[in-house]
Amino acid sequence: MSEITERQLVLPALYMMAKASDGVISTSDLILQLTNVMHPTGIDAEILAGRKDTHFSQKVRNLKSHDTLVKQGYATNYENGFKLTEKGFEYLNSHKEALDYLLQDNFNYEDVKTAIDNISLCGENKVLPLEEIVSEGSLVTRTIQTRERSTRLRKIAIEHFTCNGEISCHCCGFNFPTFYGQRYGQDCIEIHHVKPIFQYEENTFEQVAEKALENLLPVCPNCHRVIHKNYIGSESISSFISEIKKSMSQTSAQSVR
Repeated sequence: MSEITERQLVLPALYMMAKASDGVISTSDLILQLTNVMHPTGIDAEILAGRKDTHFSQKVRNLKSHDTLVKQGYATNYENGFKLTEKGFEYLNSHKEALDYLLQDNFNYEDVKTAIDNISLCGENKVLPLEEIVSEGSLVTRTIQTRERSTRLRKIAIEHFTCNGEISCHCCGFNFPTFYGQRYGQDCIEIHHVKPIFQYEENTFEQVAEKALENLLPVCPNCHRVIHKNYIGSESISSFISEIKKSMSQTSAQSVR
């Protein structure tokens, strides 16, 4: 896993400025807030030799010392930090919905970095997120367009993962209709996004949906919460599932004795 780049920090930094009063944020506050939403791991979480900064916090500081945002016209230097410019706001606004989804949904750090790279390559072309809708009607997404596509993706995923009329948690095997009956257990399964899923301008929804199935899993609410709480990403989801099944097998064997 490589260190985060200044380029990968541009949009998240603008996002935090926009949330601050008058678009002004100090470097220290920017470091704290970006750390809280991006959850750096690996080398980026390590302390630099002889310093108090991590590799991540130093890269955020470099946005200031290298004038990275100023040179692009996205911000001006303001006291001990930055002030968002109109150009910076316009650039952020074209991707704000995607960043809302990406930075508020507890995705794995490496997956977030990859997604930011892909969004950045789109320039100011709009990128539409396909959000997790945990169950029918339970999530108010940010735009009608996003909600419609996210709902369609959930239905496609449920159809794809349903076998012989049943769909169970891919991690622990829990089946809602079996436990609660069809009356109470129908449509309670949740669909987890292993990686962030977006629709780019050049893609149709059908193209996105077909590819997205590779990054979707049906899960129960308990497993879903554990996955997000621990930032279990695409590189570790398989080992997580194996551990769950091993633990369940051992518990089952002990109960038989």
